[in-house]
Amino acid sequence: MNFKKIILPILSLALTPFFFSCEDVIDLSVKDGVEQLVVDAWLTDENSVQTIKLTLSQPYFDNSPVKPALGATVIVFEEDSTAHTFTDKNNDGNYSFTPVKGSFLKLGKRHALYIKYKNEEYYSISTLPRVPKIDSLTYEEFRLPIAPENGKPRDGFLAQFYAKDPVGEGDTYWVKSKKNGKERNLPSQISVAYDAGFSPGSKSDGLLFILPVRQSINGGFDDIFYDKDTINVELRSISNEAFYFLLQVRQESSNGGIFGTPPANIPTNIFTLNSSSKNKALGFFAVSSVSKFETIVDKSKAKPKQ
Repeated sequence: MNFKKIILPILSLALTPFFFSCEDVIDLSVKDGVEQLVVDAWLTDENSVQTIKLTLSQPYFDNSPVKPALGATVIVFEEDSTAHTFTDKNNDGNYSFTPVKGSFLKLGKRHALYIKYKNEEYYSISTLPRVPKIDSLTYEEFRLPIAPENGKPRDGFLAQFYAKDPVGEGDTYWVKSKKNGKERNLPSQISVAYDAGFSPGSKSDGLLFILPVRQSINGGFDDIFYDKDTINVELRSISNEAFYFLLQVRQESSNGGIFGTPPANIPTNIFTLNSSSKNKALGFFAVSSVSKFETIVDKSKAKPKQ
């Protein structure tokens, strides 16, 4: 008797319901949540225009443009009670303030954000942390391992910055970069550091930032630098609270696939003055010291490939 001829049809019949069951349509009843104020307030000690963006949350399946929160009162207070008022000059939800040199944000001091919107008052507090100086920025020859559209490998340069974390555990940073003036701001490109490493307990306090952090200014293997490109690196000091906020933003933005975890709300440090109010806010407020470095790629000065 030919058992293969018997077993194969049986297996086919047994697996048929499995494949077709994947085509079942499930209708989900989703209720729209309560509209909430969303605060995007990442301020720096630079002598340039500072902006706080206020928008309104919207239903998950609503793909319309984000609505600005208009008519709000936005003030940042120094620890000595000096007040800086942010105004929405263009009526687009972007509240801005231009500081006088040396008059805005003090190292080691607390700063308070106050927002009044539709008779609800919100607040947040953030302390300005220290930041080390970026000593230099180098780049070396690099061949892209993934062939582009024309089928030929692409040669470019892999960059890295050099800076040393100051002695004293618990400093946290946000590493940002630009290529030819365009900021690399995708959630997947968020790069943060705890002392000179990735996380607490890495025993990297007071050391040179580790190589993966230094090279995180590159956009990835599909977005390297080329001759004559301008590279901008920005090292921002952030609070530990902001460090974990950015980590979760990066994690939730890439959460998916068969190994995805249930989505979770990202914590906020924006609170209502009336603790019993149901009008909660989303977003984050942080103040940062900034260290910057800029260079233009010159292939004649590049390090040879290691």
